[in-house]
Amino acid sequence: MASWVLSECSLKPRIHPQPHRTTLPLTPSSVSLKHSLSSPLRMRTSWALNVSAPLHSPPMELAGGGGEGEGEFFDPGAPPPFKLSDIRDAIPKHCWVKDPWRSTLYVVRDVAVVFGMAAAAAYLNNWAVWPLYWFAQGTMFWALFVLGHDCGHGSFSNNPKLNSFVGHLLHSSILVPYHGWRISHRTHHQNHGHVENDESWHPLPEKLYKSLDTATRLLRFTLPFPMFAYPIYL
Repeated sequence: MASWVLSECSLKPRIHPQPHRTTLPLTPSSVSLKHSLSSPLRMRTSWALNVSAPLHSPPMELAGGGGEGEGEFFDPGAPPPFKLSDIRDAIPKHCWVKDPWRSTLYVVRDVAVVFGMAAAAAYLNNWAVWPLYWFAQGTMFWALFVLGHDCGHGSFSNNPKLNSFVGHLLHSSILVPYHGWRISHRTHHQNHGHVENDESWHPLPEKLYKSLDTATRLLRFTLPFPMFAYPIYL
C-alpha cells in the first residue's frame, strides 16, 4: 500500500531502458507482478524511502529474466511521463465547481451528527458506552477538521472571507488554531516531501532509523497508528 501511495505521489523511482536515460518511463503495467513481489531489491528500496538518506540507484537489472523488465534500472531523477495539465484535464469539469450551498450542507450534517451523538451519550450515561462514544465522536471531530481543511484550501467556496469564517469556527470548535494551521499547511504543500523544508513530514536519519528496535519500526512505520491516534486525541 505504501509503495502504491509513493508511486502515485511520484516519489517512487521509475523504470527506464538500460541504454537511454532520457527516454520516458515505462508504465507500471510493463513491469510484471512477479518482479514487484519477488525482488529483494524492491523490498530494500521500499524501506529506504522511509528515511531521509538520499536514494542511490545505479543501473541494475531487475530480478528474474526475460520479458520487458530485462536490462532496466531505476532513475529517480527522471521527470514524470505527464504534465500537471494532463492531470487537471483528466478530472471531470464538475469536480472543479465550488458550490457553497452544498458545502454548507456538509457542515450542517456533520454538526448535527456531533450534537446527536453527544445527546445520545448523555442520555445513556453508561460506562460501557462511553469508550465507543469517545472514538465515534473523535472521528466526527476529525470530519470537522477536514471541512476546515477544505476552507483553508479555498475549496469550500469562491469567497475567501466565507472560507476563513467557516474554517475559523470549525477549527476553533476542536481547539485548532485555524489561521496558524492554514499558513503552516500552505508551507507543507509548497515543500511537499522535502526532507528539510516540509513542516508536516519529519523523516528520521538513516543511522537513527537502523538503530530502532523492531517494535518501534512496526508501530511508527508499518501500522496506521495516526488514523487511530488523532480521533482518540480529539
